[in-house]
Amino acid sequence: MKKLTMAAAAFGLALPIASAAQPPQDGGRMFAMIDANGDGKLDKAEVTKMAEMRAQRQGDPTLASPEKVAAFIKHVDANGDGAIDKAELDTMRKARASAPPPEAN
Repeated sequence: MKKLTMAAAAFGLALPIASAAQPPQDGGRMFAMIDANGDGKLDKAEVTKMAEMRAQRQGDPTLASPEKVAAFIKHVDANGDGAIDKAELDTMRKARASAPPPEAN
């Protein structure tokens, strides 16, 4: 479980809207840009596209691996419908903002 959480947390950095500790100041425009089909949810294809963009920008193709995409969706998708909506992202964002900082080794 810890491995899945770590993978999901690492992948969460791929989505600017998911990784922000503060609510987005863009009025939801970033979510709308990622939500290519406009259904109000980020499906696997939309999350994969964002991961691929980040992987290309970072020069690390592993950021867009199917396993990381699936782990991220599973971690954030609270209602189990296979997609991520704004409320689920907000919940994750709030949890990350209130989490204590990781311990230094």
